[in-house]
Amino acid sequence: MAKLRDLPLQAWGDLRSRVRHLPLVGTLRNLLVDAPELTSPLPRDSGLVDAERVETYRRAIERYVKPGQVVVDVGTGNGPRAFLAAARGPRKLYAVDASRNLDMARWVARRNGLSEIDFIRSDSARFRPSEKVDVLLHEQVGDALFDTGLVPRLLDLRDRVLVRGGRILPNRFEVFLEPVQLREEARLPFLWSQRLPNVDYGCLQVLRDTLHPAYFSRLIRPQDVERRLCDPEPAFAFDLETLRAGSLPKRLRLERPVVREGRMDGLGLFYRSSFDSELSFDTFPERPLACAPVLLLRVDPREFARYETVRLELSLPEPSDVTTWRWRFE
Repeated sequence: MAKLRDLPLQAWGDLRSRVRHLPLVGTLRNLLVDAPELTSPLPRDSGLVDAERVETYRRAIERYVKPGQVVVDVGTGNGPRAFLAAARGPRKLYAVDASRNLDMARWVARRNGLSEIDFIRSDSARFRPSEKVDVLLHEQVGDALFDTGLVPRLLDLRDRVLVRGGRILPNRFEVFLEPVQLREEARLPFLWSQRLPNVDYGCLQVLRDTLHPAYFSRLIRPQDVERRLCDPEPAFAFDLETLRAGSLPKRLRLERPVVREGRMDGLGLFYRSSFDSELSFDTFPERPLACAPVLLLRVDPREFARYETVRLELSLPEPSDVTTWRWRFE
């Protein structure tokens, strides 16, 4: 005879055995196999919201990824580039990412029957494919373009795993540092420009050089830009397929004619990513669905009339670390 204290355990075991074979339970069990902890990662929504950007990747992948090739999507994130590449019938397709977002990409692939993608949880520096790669897909850009290791990561992969004549998509970048005026609601004056009824913070300006460099830059939304004072002109450009390590410029001198009068609140860092002479996308605020954050290099506001010239000097000793950058009006 069963002991009274064992009855709850026996009842629970009997209930489990009865529901284990119900069709609904079996369906749920299959859905939850290897389920990612979807609340853990911090997915990036902007990659799919920006339809123009996605379409440019799709067209580039359709043009350059061929059946039978070996393809790597490095920093796959939520997986959109790998999913687009899978439709091209590569012989081997790796989706590489060190973050928990890899679980999310794997989950989406499994739910959509994309079984040919080999998901690899690894930093790009430790990724060791068994054979050379024909195409490197990536979007290794950060809020300041270089701050997630765009150049060193891709040059390392290029030199280690890419076949001679292989493609990096996208490979060419044009960097724009544009004088911008912000919308009034987006302005954030320096502390020494602010006032209380009986207190003037202007005395803090003498401490300007002692402040942490991060104080002089901030992230803004593309829609925070009211206007660009000058017509866009790249400050410099580079090609990841031919770039040599350490060859990015360390000093820049900008001299730009003003075509739209206004107040310069800072320099907006924009870029254009190109796959070839026809396929590219940019981060300019004029694009309808531009949503990537814009790095603003802050300056003391200055009014410029049309036909005046903006002259600035910039030092970029370490492009991947914005806190090392310095800029000033001439």
